[in-house]
Amino acid sequence: MTYLLAYVKNILLNKDLQKEVYMTPPPSVSHDSEYVCKLKKALYGLKQAPCAWFEKFFAMISSLGFISSGHDSAFFFIKCTNAGLIILSLYVDNMIITGDDIDGILVLKTELARQFEMKDLGNL
Repeated sequence: MTYLLAYVKNILLNKDLQKEVYMTPPPSVSHDSEYVCKLKKALYGLKQAPCAWFEKFFAMISSLGFISSGHDSAFFFIKCTNAGLIILSLYVDNMIITGDDIDGILVLKTELARQFEMKDLGNL
């Protein structure tokens, strides 16, 4: 089996917000005191940000044919192929990809890099 480690950069900035969120501009930005900013994307520190990231990741990985493990739906995604099995373990912004379908793992890495800014940390 191959074991690879990958990291998704800026995970909490990867998703559009489902609800309207407003914030006071930072002190370094000159603005009229009666105005606020409407956020278009999630920011670190927002309660909605981790959930928004996981929803986007889950939708993307599901579209590639992966299913959640019945044992731990938050961390393991599995795909059976003709060449074998691919398992992806996700913890916040880090993932371990393993399995015996080497070509399938390469396709998965390519698709992940197409959707998210990734850093491939190589073999585990």
